Amino acid sequence: MSSTAERYSRFAREAARRSPIYAAWSEAIALDDELVALIDTLPVADREPLLVLTAARFTGLSPRGDVRTWLEGEWDAVAAVARLRSARSDDLRRTGTLVAALQGIAGPIALLEVGASAGLGLLADRYSHVFAGPEGERRLDPVDGPSILELRCELGRGVPLPARMPDIVWRAGLDRSPLRLDRADDERWLRTLVWPEERTSAAQLDAAIGIAREHPPHLVAADAVDGVAALAAHAPPDATLVVWSPFLLDRFSPPERERFARTARGLPGHWVSLDDWPVVPAAEAGSRANLPGADGDALLSRDGHPLAVVSPRGERIDRWVAAD
Repeated sequence: MSSTAERYSRFAREAARRSPIYAAWSEAIALDDELVALIDTLPVADREPLLVLTAARFTGLSPRGDVRTWLEGEWDAVAAVARLRSARSDDLRRTGTLVAALQGIAGPIALLEVGASAGLGLLADRYSHVFAGPEGERRLDPVDGPSILELRCELGRGVPLPARMPDIVWRAGLDRSPLRLDRADDERWLRTLVWPEERTSAAQLDAAIGIAREHPPHLVAADAVDGVAALAAHAPPDATLVVWSPFLLDRFSPPERERFARTARGLPGHWVSLDDWPVVPAAEAGSRANLPGADGDALLSRDGHPLAVVSPRGERIDRWVAAD
C-alpha cells in the first residue's frame, strides 16, 4: 500500500463517525490503485484527502455519487481545483475558544488572524456565545444585542466561565489566498468545505456569511511568516494587539514554525494559538503532564504558554491551567 493509500485509509477511519460519506469515499480510493495513481500526479501538499474530496464535490460529485466514476471521468477538473484551493476552513465554533482566551487580556483589542481564510473568525464578537459547564451557564451577546448566530461551547470541570465579550476595535486577517465573499466561486468553495452530513454547520456558516456581508473583515493576501509584522504595524497604538493563529503551525515546516513563533512573540501585545500538540514549539514536554487530554485534542496557548486542552473544532474546552 502506497503512502497515499495509507493516508486515505487513515482518513476513512478518522472520518467514520463524522461523515460516513467521506469515510466510504476515502476507503474506496485507498483500495483502488488507479485512483491512487491519479492522486499521486498532484503535488504532495495537494493530495490531502479533505482537499481532493472537497474538490470532487465542488466540481459536481453529489453525496450519493460514485467517487471512482467521478474521479476517473472528471480528474482534470478535480485536479485543477485541488491545485488552486486550500482545505482550510472557517470553523466558527473555534471563536468560542478565542473568546475564552481573550478573557485574560485587557482591551480594547486589535485582532489579527493569521490563516484567516474568509475572515469569519475575526467576527467573534459579532456572534452570540453560550458557555456551559459544571460551574453553570453564561451567554455572551454582541454589544448591539443577540446575534443571528449562536455558538455553544461546553466547559470541563474547573474551566472558568467567560465573563465578558471582548472589545474588538480593529480587526484584520492574513492569508496567502483569502476567500472573498464577493466572489461567487470563493463563497461556493467555503460552503463546499462543510462536510456533507453537517447541516448544523452549514446553517451556522450561512448565518456567519450574512454577518460578514454587513461587517466585511479586512483581508490581506500575504505570507504568514513575512506578512504578520507588516500587518500588525497598522493596528491602532491605543489597542492591545492579539495575533490569533488557529491550526496554522501544522502547515509549516519545523524551521518555519520556529520563525513564526519568534515573530509572533516579538510583536507588542499577545499571541494566541490553537494547534495540535506535536507542532507547538517547546510546549510538548511540559504541557502533556499538566494538561492530559484525549488523543486528537488540541492545545490552546497564549504567548507560548499553555492555557487549555480544547477539542479540535472548538466546541469543548476540557482543561484549563491559566491563572488569569
